[in-house]
Amino acid sequence: MPVYSVKGHKEIINAIDGIGGLGIGEGAPEIVTGSRDGTVKVWDPRQKDDPVANMEPVQGENKRDCWTVAFGNAYNQEERVVCAGYDNGDIKLFDLRNMALRWETNIKNGVCSLEFDRKDISMNKLVATSLEGKFHVFDMRTQHPTKGFASVSEKAHKSTVWQVRHLPQNRELFLTAGGAGGLHLWK
Repeated sequence: MPVYSVKGHKEIINAIDGIGGLGIGEGAPEIVTGSRDGTVKVWDPRQKDDPVANMEPVQGENKRDCWTVAFGNAYNQEERVVCAGYDNGDIKLFDLRNMALRWETNIKNGVCSLEFDRKDISMNKLVATSLEGKFHVFDMRTQHPTKGFASVSEKAHKSTVWQVRHLPQNRELFLTAGGAGGLHLWK
């Protein structure tokens, strides 16, 4: 029997991430899901049936397929963000404390994977991977009022970069996984 069960979305759930509890980030234990239905929802397994946060396109706006989600900035009881990546290259950073869109950008190709270097510290680095073999590293400590976060991008693979994962023991190292079977370790 499942410990928690809910009809979360109208269409396929493409991505899931979790935080809180067991010493991984401060605050409530929560799960975030992203779906083809265009919504990103945050769930607290202690609350039945309804999400504690629901980020969806406004009326009249095209819904985009959400391919990846990631929690971050959970360094105390109040702070927490969710980052979502979409099929059209959009990356959106949602501030859960203020229930607002904090930042958005577009990397021109579908976003396959997102990961903060650590979930349980003040935002530091965010890596996004894409369909066209690139990854983008955003410095989440340096935000310009109009240009957004400082970033660098790199052609990593000759195919889609499906995953990025940081080494837990050293957040300066991360691994990208390409569609042609390649793994690349980056510093």
